[in-house]
Amino acid sequence: MNIAEILKELRIESGLTQTRLSEELGIGQTTVAAYENGAREPHVSSLIAYADYFNCSMDYLTGRTEDGREGCADFSKEEVKILRVYRELNPDLQEILLNFANTLKKSDINKK
Repeated sequence: MNIAEILKELRIESGLTQTRLSEELGIGQTTVAAYENGAREPHVSSLIAYADYFNCSMDYLTGRTEDGREGCADFSKEEVKILRVYRELNPDLQEILLNFANTLKKSDINKK
């Protein structure tokens, strides 16, 4: 498969419209359409956005491998969102977030 086919397949498999994906990635809907119909090749920054959003490798997006998760951590989209927020926090807030998560974990374990 080529880049256009791969990008379109990922979007469709995720149940997204071109408009919704463009909003998620911060690019225009016409740009998504152009990528999917092969009229334009994505810039590196767009490929990175796709790889991050779909949690796959750029090698997969460019057709260099058939295994999109090869060499990638197996995180869900929700886990990736949490990780992005965590990375944007300063070290003090990261520690607070970790303490809060551990408190929630202990509370959940005690309920079982």
